[in-house]
Amino acid sequence: MLPSKCDVVVVGAGMAGLAAARELVVAGRDVQIIEASDQFGGRVRTDFVDGLKLDRGFQLYNPSYSEGARILDLQALQIKHLSAGLIVNLDGKQFRIGDPIREPSWVLDGLQAPVGSVIAKMKFAKYAAKVALGSLEIEEVDQRSDAYLTFTFGKKMANRLLRPFLSGVFLEDELQTSKRFLDLAIRAFVRGTPGVPANGMGSIPAQIAAQLPQGIIHLNTKAASIKNGLVQTDKGSIQARSVIIATNARHAQTLIPTLNVPETNSVTTFYHLADCEAQELTDGRSTLVVDGLRFESGTADPTRPLVNTVVLSHAAPSYASEGRVLVSSSMIGLHDNSTSESSVRRHLEMLYGVPTSGWTHVATYAIPDALPQMSAPHELAKSSRFGSGLYLAGDYRNVSSINGALMSGRAAATALLEDGN
Repeated sequence: MLPSKCDVVVVGAGMAGLAAARELVVAGRDVQIIEASDQFGGRVRTDFVDGLKLDRGFQLYNPSYSEGARILDLQALQIKHLSAGLIVNLDGKQFRIGDPIREPSWVLDGLQAPVGSVIAKMKFAKYAAKVALGSLEIEEVDQRSDAYLTFTFGKKMANRLLRPFLSGVFLEDELQTSKRFLDLAIRAFVRGTPGVPANGMGSIPAQIAAQLPQGIIHLNTKAASIKNGLVQTDKGSIQARSVIIATNARHAQTLIPTLNVPETNSVTTFYHLADCEAQELTDGRSTLVVDGLRFESGTADPTRPLVNTVVLSHAAPSYASEGRVLVSSSMIGLHDNSTSESSVRRHLEMLYGVPTSGWTHVATYAIPDALPQMSAPHELAKSSRFGSGLYLAGDYRNVSSINGALMSGRAAATALLEDGN
């Protein structure tokens, strides 16, 4: 039951909202969180179905995330890492390209892969090392990632390696995403190997929620309006000295019509259980697979719909009980129909080189607001303050990632405390 008043109302129990609430609780504030859905975590959720762990959309956690390292118990999460690299499929031939330090046996394969000249590959390695090991220089003039990659490393490497991989990171095919975010993304990949918690991505917000006082998260409670600290919901109203809006960008704009927010990118993730031996798929390793010919003509080939696919159970056997082989595959946009699943199945057969007609389609997750767009020019951190006693949090205020969401939550809480609210 909603109390009639408190110090701070946080609207939204996603990663940003939970992070903001955590900071405020530590500072001694009376906080109440209202959440429209039936569970906390926002986009970071896991469903448990017939001995399978199904994350809502393909998501990974990178242990190099600075804010996560500050507030999460990574050892307790038991992050199961994917391979430190990827497989590029070119007409049925698979080439492994990865970090030469963490995957030294892949070096020769990477050098021989027909995805660009050796000089281009060395230039990219130098760039990756620079952004990972040095101080990150925020260029005064931002640019699109596609323009930078094509000009710097050449069309062949951009279209056969970088664009196939990064379209799955940015969730957009044109790579209009800011080069500033590209630098941050490459830095994170070099500094840490992404993976999934043994008990699913949903265990990340669950761990933060467990640090909060019981009873302060009110699920199935939708905010209708906010004015002068009064939050009207479908379960009643609550008065607060301050309010933090920590919903996604689209929902934040419904509460504050004058707020400028970015468009969001969508993704659809398909889960299949393979009927072959585990070792037949990517040598029994959890290595991301991309199609190196998807952009061969310059635009995305519709007959090659997937941006990536990976055998999650290779990394985390706990994701599929009884030794089953769970494959996660994603395509950009919203595609929740049998025609899409058939085209995905054909593409999977091409990428893995095994028949997929016997694979079992387990679930499809169409995620409409999967990632805020970060088109160039992109401001890496926007102000959390929005009028007297009103604050904003969410990865659209920072960078589109779990780390960005967590950082935005702390930034909003910090601003609120600095203002004496």
